[in-house]
Amino acid sequence: MDYHWKPITQLSKIDQATDLTDLDSLKSAWLEAKGKLAESSAVNLKNFEERLARQWSIETGILERIYDLDRGTTRVLVEMGFLADLVERSSTNRDPNELVEILRDHKAAVDLVQDYVANSRPLSVGLVNDLHAVLTKHQNTVDGVDQFNRTVSFPLKHGAFKELPNNPTRDDGSVHEYCPPVHVRSEMDNLVDWYNEYGNVNPILVAAWLHHRFTQIHPYQDGNGRVARALANLVLVKSELFPVVINRDQRPQYIEALEDADAGNLKPLARLFAEIEKKTILEAISLPPDSEPELSTAVLDDVTNAIGSKLKRRREEIRQRLRRVNLVAENLQESLLEHMRDLAHNVVARLNESADLHAGIQVLGGGPDQPYNGQPTEHWYHFQVFKTAHETNQRVNFNENHYFVRTRISAEEIPWLTFVISFHHVGQELSGVMEITAFAEILYPRTEETASETDQVKCMDKPFTLTHNDDPADLRHKFLDWANECFTLAVKSWGDVL
Repeated sequence: MDYHWKPITQLSKIDQATDLTDLDSLKSAWLEAKGKLAESSAVNLKNFEERLARQWSIETGILERIYDLDRGTTRVLVEMGFLADLVERSSTNRDPNELVEILRDHKAAVDLVQDYVANSRPLSVGLVNDLHAVLTKHQNTVDGVDQFNRTVSFPLKHGAFKELPNNPTRDDGSVHEYCPPVHVRSEMDNLVDWYNEYGNVNPILVAAWLHHRFTQIHPYQDGNGRVARALANLVLVKSELFPVVINRDQRPQYIEALEDADAGNLKPLARLFAEIEKKTILEAISLPPDSEPELSTAVLDDVTNAIGSKLKRRREEIRQRLRRVNLVAENLQESLLEHMRDLAHNVVARLNESADLHAGIQVLGGGPDQPYNGQPTEHWYHFQVFKTAHETNQRVNFNENHYFVRTRISAEEIPWLTFVISFHHVGQELSGVMEITAFAEILYPRTEETASETDQVKCMDKPFTLTHNDDPADLRHKFLDWANECFTLAVKSWGDVL
């Protein structure tokens, strides 16, 4: 079905009702953690931001299929910088020198965004034109179709609006119509004017709106997707958030979210931005401290005094922040215990009725001051939690309180299901942020021929986060829904082996 162009619209009331409160609380915790990282990990934080900028510069072109680049070379360039000598000819479909020129143009656009934010320059049509000119500096031509339906190349004008329609034909033969050239200037004026009215609107939502409405206009002959993503990141950086890097694996979800926005539903795009932002913040919070310089004896007394003051401040933070996030976790843990008993009883009742299994259940909570048979439990499942967190590049901090809820379903002669939801702190030091993850273990019974074996199963699409600023009452419904989804995945995995 063809998509016909419509003039852009402002944020609707339905759009503005999109629930982004989970990121709001995490952002607040991040801004506090950022101050500490600026003291302990300034170099590592700067390097993290540089790697993020290089990753964006690479992935934004892969999304548009301007070039291909294998994952190994991508990692090397993200870590080392954009040097043609680091690119093997077999790793890309472009000449390495040409590829590096394009990547440097993309990185220059990131720097331009940072410069505009640092100098408090407002968004304008001129800035958008500047971004396009920088992003496409070494792209001299664009492909199109002439009146005889032949593919032709013609010069790409940098930082200048299109003069011809740029309506692509999709694989299914349908046509996606963008703004006609005659209306581009007025539509861009509306885009900038409306954006400047959204100073008090959630920046993730504004970034999604600005990105989508810009793509509806498609004001340039080529390069529109890259400019759209740069504009979205301008909004986020201005609000002290990280740039959102949409990678090649997320392309199908990203395209689908844009199509939902075309149909009037901006929520999937905003949620995609929010989930990427959350993951980036958690990685930043997990940064290690910079290497400490060697101390001379002349400053030893001053350093000792500074350490004493730092320890006092840390004890105060523990009282004011750590205990607060722990209270949030304990409150949710209590709700989860009762909830898991109900879920497990329902599953077991159905199994006992349909399969005559006589299965039993056990649901227990663990953590500080929550012993089992007189033994402490806080250290339980550390290895499994480390394994799960490693997959998401998070730094688990078991120096702080750890809580969990374990649900076990057992019966004779069949594998046992153990489902665990873990509450643990994130970051090298106290951050005021906790992550909740879920996994399952399937224990196969011992036989005469084999010993018992255990398989660990990941049971979540993404972790649940909470901060010291959260009210557990506001999180409870969303959290229990998340727990339902995780338990459903665990039961399904268990059922697959029965």
